[in-house]
Amino acid sequence: MTTNEKIEANANLTLWCVHVLGPDDVHAVPSHDAAVIGARELNKAIHGKAEAPEDILCFAYAAPWPHSAEAHAEDLKREGDAP
Repeated sequence: MTTNEKIEANANLTLWCVHVLGPDDVHAVPSHDAAVIGARELNKAIHGKAEAPEDILCFAYAAPWPHSAEAHAEDLKREGDAP
């Protein structure tokens, strides 16, 4: 197992989400890696538009899931990311 694989395995001992700062939304994702990638893609979508306002706080980042495991599973189903 590589160092990066060990790090991801350790990170996945918790549940993860993409937290969108600004509207304060959380979206469950299946893994830490999925949270990092999802946040990066969402930020590109938000800030990659020429008409995106520069003075409004809206930023996505990977974060530990702040609710129960049951709520995480329900949100994964809603988001379509359930394994």
